[in-house]
Amino acid sequence: MRDIYELIREREADVERFQKEIERAQKELEALRLSAKLLDDTAETRLAAPAPTPITRDSQGYGTSSPRPATTPAATATPWASAKQFP
Repeated sequence: MRDIYELIREREADVERFQKEIERAQKELEALRLSAKLLDDTAETRLAAPAPTPITRDSQGYGTSSPRPATTPAATATPWASAKQFP
């Protein structure tokens, strides 16, 4: 017959081991949730990014992007407004 105190010590050691395993599993779960959130945010960012400009082929087979409307800077009243502007 086994000593009852030895059996109790073994059971208490088992309980401690299980508690540590549970804590480890909870930390891993938190890390996975954080990773999933980061991946989801990254995927949303990629979906929200503007689509690339389609490339069309001209008659000679060279790739050209579709023309973009020219933007001009707004006129500002500064002392340098009359200075020569370089492209």
